[in-house]
Amino acid sequence: MYSPNMKKKIKVATTRALIAFILIYIICLPFRRKIDDGFQSHYRLVQSYIDSGLIPRPRTISPSCINNGENVFLLIMVPSTASNFAQRNAIRKTWGHISNIPPIVKLKFVLGKTHTSQLQDFVLTENLLYNDIIIEDVPEKYENLTQKSTAILRWTVSNCPRVRYLLKIDDDVFLNLPRLLKYLSKHPQTNTVLGCLVSHSSPFRSIFSKWRVSWDQYNEEEYPEYISGPAYLISGDVLYKLYQSTKHVPKFMFEDVYITGLCRRHIGALAKSHAEFSCGYRDKGPCGSNFLYEITGHHYSPKEVQRMWSELQNRWSDCRLVDSYFVYRVIDIFKWIFL
Repeated sequence: MYSPNMKKKIKVATTRALIAFILIYIICLPFRRKIDDGFQSHYRLVQSYIDSGLIPRPRTISPSCINNGENVFLLIMVPSTASNFAQRNAIRKTWGHISNIPPIVKLKFVLGKTHTSQLQDFVLTENLLYNDIIIEDVPEKYENLTQKSTAILRWTVSNCPRVRYLLKIDDDVFLNLPRLLKYLSKHPQTNTVLGCLVSHSSPFRSIFSKWRVSWDQYNEEEYPEYISGPAYLISGDVLYKLYQSTKHVPKFMFEDVYITGLCRRHIGALAKSHAEFSCGYRDKGPCGSNFLYEITGHHYSPKEVQRMWSELQNRWSDCRLVDSYFVYRVIDIFKWIFL
């Protein structure tokens, strides 16, 4: 039994937490509505063009890769969802803009199946404009990320088997593409998966953990070394073997552990660490100057990506105090808890 003093402390703590939740929700709600409204308005505009006949109603997407990707040095595959148009457009305006990508680099967004025909029409129409979308027969759920990453490997070995490198990168990751290309030209990679290396990581076994992994799901004490999921690079010489391994290695819920850990270990490929790849949730504040000597950074909004790219092009730009890691880390924690 709790003492009266302990009950009082619990009541005060609960009240404070509730007040904090309400305040954060009120502060952040307008931003959430703004993002949702922005997507809805764009969707309505495109849909009106389709309905009026100004844009033909699209039916299918048939992506291609010329000469099996023989002339492709780097294929960038970005897992995304239909509703993440703002994220895709931010990439197209910045590091993924056609003027910023040399001919030896190809960029594709990989989407799963949507639950509405209207949203499907939106995506197909978007591809009419940009011709950079691949739709895989995978339902859009967080639990299906492993299937989507497997689909990326399958599409690559079927359509671009001769690419030199494959970069899988999430749509909220900032990429310093020139720096990555410079690194690869000086340090060629073979039989390798490259990125932020995670070692001696153990599954969460607690029944209270959101990421709980039972012994039936994974029966080893530690995961094999793997590359953190926001961005990892795979050398072209192991793509086919890595995809084939997915037919034999039992599926696992965490796609980075599965693809770059379990499947990589199965084929004997190397997991290599690169200090300039992001290791997690916002390693650095959203400022372009923070990435002068970095390759990737994780979890940035579309507006932040656009501003960061502009700042990265201006070597004289300085990071503001509010762009520091610590300030944004606190904000991110509140958003993660309450939104």
